[in-house]
Amino acid sequence: MAIKVVQTVNRFSVAGTSISSNPITLKSGYLRVSVAQTGAYIAIGTEPVATINTFHIPTYGNEVLKERLARQQIAGITTGTSTIVTFSENAGNPFKINDYVTIEGAPTSGINTTYNSILAITDSTVTLNFNSSSVVSPNITGSTLARCVKVAAVSSDSGSDISVTEVAQLVSE
Repeated sequence: MAIKVVQTVNRFSVAGTSISSNPITLKSGYLRVSVAQTGAYIAIGTEPVATINTFHIPTYGNEVLKERLARQQIAGITTGTSTIVTFSENAGNPFKINDYVTIEGAPTSGINTTYNSILAITDSTVTLNFNSSSVVSPNITGSTLARCVKVAAVSSDSGSDISVTEVAQLVSE
């Protein structure tokens, strides 16, 4: 199977406590996690904590793990102490309450945001825990809302390096 790198994420080192990556705005939903000198336990989620009971990747191992992909074009935004994002009629709402999301691609400064939780949903809107009250009349042309996750890891050995890359499977031509 051939894979294509979609985006790389920060490499991080773990030891006796769970450490997590920077937020990852999902593009394909396939996360390739690899470990170096020692094995590690892995957890993926909004605020994940890896323990000795989570997914294990052995020394010099790697796995491709699938996460639920949710991404939608933004049709409108209502700013305030929380932010309401509206999708086009009949576009659907792929998000769930407590998902973490990123607004990206908006031309207006201050409306693009990273890693905010969803407080409420309807069929065509999501309410974000994001104070956008300082943004007046945002231009949202070409902007999207995308689900985010973090990868957490823990190892009993010090200096275990964890690399995370989002990949996509290539089909043969």
